[in-house]
Amino acid sequence: MVALSEPHAGAPMNQKRQHVRVDHRADVEIVANGVASPGTTVNISQGGVFVVTAPTPPFGDKVVLRIDLPGVPSRCEIACIVRWSKEGDGVGLQFETLRAIEVWALNKLLKTLQTP
Repeated sequence: MVALSEPHAGAPMNQKRQHVRVDHRADVEIVANGVASPGTTVNISQGGVFVVTAPTPPFGDKVVLRIDLPGVPSRCEIACIVRWSKEGDGVGLQFETLRAIEVWALNKLLKTLQTP
């Protein structure tokens, strides 16, 4: 698990993130309290993902993200914690634990998305 440090007061926006976000649209599901809700990713990084979904689980909730990653034969189920939530907008999810194959697939996806 990667722990994100708190940015210092007045830090520029680009210094608040440990990982670079990359625009990426994909259909996903968020499972909160045993209920799966469809969503669409907006951006993704090595540390987490922003998903447009409704209803939005509240800040601090533990959820499972179901997402297809390149090179992984079945849909991944990734434990996450809600770090940002706004009804009508979406949720920012921080990955809690990634399996080795998920780290590999995520790195492959990010490399592909960042290549011009």
